[in-house]
Amino acid sequence: MNKKILGLSIVEALVATVIVGIGFVAVLQMTSFAVTSIDTSGERTKANYIVSMIAEDIIGHRDSDTLTGNRLAEELVVEGGFNGDISNCRPRAIVGGNADVNVDATGTEVSTIYGKVGTIADTDKAKIVKDRKWRSVFQDNNFVKCRSDQDVKTVRIFKICTWADCPFKNSSITDEGLYLGRVQININDGKKRKYLYFQADYKLKSFEFETGGGN
Repeated sequence: MNKKILGLSIVEALVATVIVGIGFVAVLQMTSFAVTSIDTSGERTKANYIVSMIAEDIIGHRDSDTLTGNRLAEELVVEGGFNGDISNCRPRAIVGGNADVNVDATGTEVSTIYGKVGTIADTDKAKIVKDRKWRSVFQDNNFVKCRSDQDVKTVRIFKICTWADCPFKNSSITDEGLYLGRVQININDGKKRKYLYFQADYKLKSFEFETGGGN
């Protein structure tokens, strides 16, 4: 008995091609999602590092006096904290193929991520050094990527006490003031948020007592 050996018809070939194509599209979409997830995870890791670094900077230098005579936490309260500028949100460019020399958003060459800190005189050193350091790692795409104006990079210090000149009153805190710090970083168009609250400083209030004389 003779049997005919038949090949694939055009319809069968087209169906097989469509099935294989759908599989490739799914794999490509998964690859793209995986790359995006890795990038987002890396940015969140860097954000965690930065908020911890800034909190350690403030706590570690809380006894440092500034040019105005205030302690560091008090100076940040007076100045309204720190706000990272993201108006020049673009990656650094490598100069002349040299990976050790980069250009920031303003066109200034910087050798490292801290290159804009520079040399600072002894007066008011703690405040100026921290300010320049934070600007170097906070602003634009210097360390954590920013995609839009929804990305937020701020440092705030809130002074809490019970006295009349206190910005935030709490009758339970009767000393000079409790300084509560907050570092906030919003990345990925503001969709991913990182907050860190910490006690930045605490000052005991001094009182003068009059002692009466006795016979």
